[in-house]
Amino acid sequence: MEYRITAELTLPAGMAELDGLQQQGAAALLSEWLDRVATVEGPEGVEITPYDHRLEVRSTGAVVELLVDAPALSFAENGAEALLQEILERTELLAEWRVGKCEVTVSDAELAEALEGGADEGVVSAGIGLPVEDVTAQRRRLLALSSRLRAFELDSFGPPLADPDARFLAAGALVDRASVLTEELIMDIMTLDEEAESLDKDEANWTADDSQGLFVLHDLPVRYRHHYDVIFAKKFLVASAVVYARLTGSPWLPPASTAESLALHILIENAKDLLVSFAAVDPDDVTAMFAVFESNAHSHHDHEWLYLEDLDSADPDDSSADPLGFLSRDAHSWFAPYPEAKDAPTHPYLIDDDD
Repeated sequence: MEYRITAELTLPAGMAELDGLQQQGAAALLSEWLDRVATVEGPEGVEITPYDHRLEVRSTGAVVELLVDAPALSFAENGAEALLQEILERTELLAEWRVGKCEVTVSDAELAEALEGGADEGVVSAGIGLPVEDVTAQRRRLLALSSRLRAFELDSFGPPLADPDARFLAAGALVDRASVLTEELIMDIMTLDEEAESLDKDEANWTADDSQGLFVLHDLPVRYRHHYDVIFAKKFLVASAVVYARLTGSPWLPPASTAESLALHILIENAKDLLVSFAAVDPDDVTAMFAVFESNAHSHHDHEWLYLEDLDSADPDDSSADPLGFLSRDAHSWFAPYPEAKDAPTHPYLIDDDD
């Protein structure tokens, strides 16, 4: 796919501005190298092919426009940056220059074609209700975040798809939503705390069942909302933070309790919505990618049982209707580690006094 890259080359800090003669010399050196370049190998061994360029040298540096062929936007930007950095390093007189901003800059029509495989801007806007430039900015932001998901390789999202950026975007969406969900849980705790202050001492404990303006707690299984009090919310914040932090490390440690499994489940659902609603990723691709990801990320799937509507009408005394025993358990029990994970590191705040 063809991309137009605009890159800024900047002078080293403290260097005086270039005079006219120095600008001509820098232009000659850069043009010579840019004219030589054929196919180059960028990050992850992916090849990009620059086949046209435009150069403008100023007193403070240079602006380079490259027309490149690359399999995806992320490869185009990263490959172009690596190419320009190599040119500077090989040019003794420019070795201390730096590559600044380096990103795809194309027209709205070209952006629509890149995002939708040939569709025009109207199709993209009609599909998710956002201008093409907003979708592109969102995709670029998620691509930049994708490298922070160190616990998983791209193969954890399944094989490559028609949209070559899709798996990178999925990784970035998980990192992005982990941060957002943490903030939202803090807000939920503050809301419960403030509303609980209005209770008389002899009134029942205030829970998510009594509140309307909650974010994450209202995404948990509805039938247990009367269990989600301030203490539960604080524990769930800690459990989710533990899971989300593991995403940025290696190797991956799967959820060690029902609460941690729920935290990962909510993260995945939020990441899916972000990709479809704001990054123009095909819903079928999103479903396929995260089906594979969940099989790699979860060691248990007991959290899925909590969302079953049939459980609402089940007899609590019928073990066949509730084989995991959730109907007879308090939601606070979800923080207990799975039997095989009882020796896993546990945050002290999640350990009951009885334990």
